[in-house]
Amino acid sequence: MAKILLIDENAFHRRSLSEHLFLLGHTVTDLALHETGRALSDLACHTHQRPDVVMVDPFAPAVDGLLLMRMLCISSRRPVLVHSVDRSDDDIVQMLHAGADSYLPKPCHPSVVDACVGALLRRVPAAPPPPPTVVGSLRIDVAERSATIGGEPLVLTRTEFDLLACLAEHPGRVVPRAQLRIRVGRGAFSSAGSVDVLLHRLRRKIAERASDTRYLHTVRGKGIALHADADRRAA
Repeated sequence: MAKILLIDENAFHRRSLSEHLFLLGHTVTDLALHETGRALSDLACHTHQRPDVVMVDPFAPAVDGLLLMRMLCISSRRPVLVHSVDRSDDDIVQMLHAGADSYLPKPCHPSVVDACVGALLRRVPAAPPPPPTVVGSLRIDVAERSATIGGEPLVLTRTEFDLLACLAEHPGRVVPRAQLRIRVGRGAFSSAGSVDVLLHRLRRKIAERASDTRYLHTVRGKGIALHADADRRAA
């Protein structure tokens, strides 16, 4: 079935629809509308695993729905389905002209959403998985959510892998700590110190020390870069 990115400011709707779509066999990642910046950053990265379909309700106070729609279409390069409460004909026409592929009124039965997603994917093949990123003897496969070093699998938590995957999207470049906090900064991992905790755990698992780094390089005042010692580049 499909990998769906659901963007909606209504937390109850996101949770309910996600649960129903999961029962229909779909994998759903849900975000609040104010978190769309993180989604756009992720989708713009070639190594990020793209959803098959983006579902969004772009209508909210102080939100430029048309601009958001255009940015989602450009970044995701995937079918975009507008799912919102009954809108005027003008609103629907503007969304479709801005790049949306279809419109469904909210609420509707999850089976209707399932059928609409299937219809979109019959016209547009599913997104290919991103290729693994190889840095020295490290291999990070975002599609499989797995990582190996020297051919040996690394046992990583979800947040540890998310941190490594974010760094792997820009090998050789310094990734600001603020960006890392956004990517892995939910729940208990919301502070700058928690990024350091994750970094310490990752270093331990790949058998390196902060005083003798081979892959995870801290640049004081800037962020963290992933590169092999033999592959050092200016950030």
